[in-house]
Order: sequence, then structure tokens, then C-alpha cells
Amino acid sequence: MKYMIKRNLKIYYKDKGAVFFSLLGVAIIFCLFLFFIGDSITEGLDFLDNADYVMNSWVVAGMLASSAITTSMGAYAVMVNDKEKKCIKDFYSSPLKRSSVTAGYMLAGFFVSVIMSVFTLIFGEIYIVARGGEFLSLTVLVKVLGVILLSSFASSALVCFIVSLLKTNNAYTMVSILLGTLIGFLVGAYVTMGSLPEGVQWVIKCFPCAHAAALFIQLLMQDGMAAGFADLPAQTLTEFKETTGVVFVYNSHTAQPRVHLAVLAATGVVFYLLATLRMTRKEKQI
Repeated sequence: MKYMIKRNLKIYYKDKGAVFFSLLGVAIIFCLFLFFIGDSITEGLDFLDNADYVMNSWVVAGMLASSAITTSMGAYAVMVNDKEKKCIKDFYSSPLKRSSVTAGYMLAGFFVSVIMSVFTLIFGEIYIVARGGEFLSLTVLVKVLGVILLSSFASSALVCFIVSLLKTNNAYTMVSILLGTLIGFLVGAYVTMGSLPEGVQWVIKCFPCAHAAALFIQLLMQDGMAAGFADLPAQTLTEFKETTGVVFVYNSHTAQPRVHLAVLAATGVVFYLLATLRMTRKEKQI
């Protein structure tokens, strides 16, 4: 299994183009905010003295949620390529256990997701501080890293199942481009939640990886919101949280952080099991 993980990681990072395109969703979110929607969003927050700090933290949270899923998608390109070139048959006929081959693909996707999410966090923190914000405290940083692990677990599991259904590189490329383009909408990172129709808001709230975005937003924005809303009515803060996706409200019920954590954990377990069953069934057909 160690051999498979090492091999898959080397192949992924050796292909600079694959690494770049796996960060496409993150790049789209950042560029849209920086050049197009950033000013329009912050203009409506004139009542906040630190509006830039708060909303820069918001966009970085969306980038973190997106990077977990798009980078794992890039890592699983190795699996699709092995299928198309029939390399996977060689692995199954080798002394390697089939379970080790399957786990090698899955863990490589998870590790890539974690590594690239940490890279995104570092980039995001540098950007926030460069724009007048503050670095995360050690306590919050540890929590963010914990959410990165859970987000990567859920995202890589979901992507692993999707990729297990693909047989050719052409199909993988189409799905990868589609996912990289739509991921910003699916995690609520392109525009604020409150500016979307109610039906679209429900789609976002039901998308598992959007729960990671909510956790990232809560952690990255908490200091900025505490300072910015200190002298404002509590109702103003409540409305702001609902509008920007800090909290998810389901029929007047506000989801607590433990709900987001449970959704991510359940998503990871369920989709890794489904992917394993799918890949095992395919193995028997070879």
C-alpha cells in the first residue's frame, strides 16, 4: 500500500498541469472576488469598519472548501489513467493485495487534498494579512487544521466514488472541468447565500462539502465579526450570518457546528464504502 500511495503522489505532483488545473476552482473563486464581485459585496457593508477583513476571510473560507474537492479530483486522475491503459490489471496480477491497490488510490487522494488545502490556507492567510487583516490565533488555527482533515476526508470520498464510475480520460476531463467550474456555487463561495434564490440556497445547504465551507467561515471570520459587530444590534449580526452563510438555517432551525461535523464525517464514511464496493465489483470483472 505504501508503494501505491508513493507512486500515485509522485505521478500527481510530477504533472504540473494536473496540479494547476486541480486548483482551478480555487483560482476562479479568488479571481472573481478580487477583480469582479469583491467591491460590490463590501460596498453593502458600510456599517462595518473592518468589512474588508471580514469578507477577505469569507472568500478564503470558500477557497478552502473548494480546494479539498478539486485537488482530490486531480489526484484521482491517476486511477482513471491506470484503468484506461490497463495498468490496473498489472497491479492486480502482482503480489500486491487488491485491497492495498484500492487503498493506495484512496489515501493518495486524501493526502493530496490535505496538502493542497494547507497550501491554500497559507496563501489565504498571507492575502488576508497583506490586506490589513490578522493572522489566526493558535487555537483557531488548530481548529481550522482539524476541519481541513475532515473536509478532505469527506471531499476525497465523494470524489473517489464519482471517479470510480469513470472509465476513460475523456470522461474524467469533462467531469473535472465541470466540477472545477461549479464548485464555487456548490459551496456558496461565488456570491453570498442571501443573494441567491431560496431554491439554490437549499441546494447549497444540502451539498455535503458546503458544510465544510460553513465551518471554515465560522472559524476564519469569528475575530473579524466579534470586532466589527461589537457595537451593533444582535439582530444585525444574525442577519449577516444568515446572508453570508456563516450559519445554515433549515425552516427556522439553525444548524450547530456539530451538525456540520456529523454531515462531513457521514459523507466520508458512506462514499468511501460505496467507492470500495464499486471498485471491488470492478476488480472481479477483470
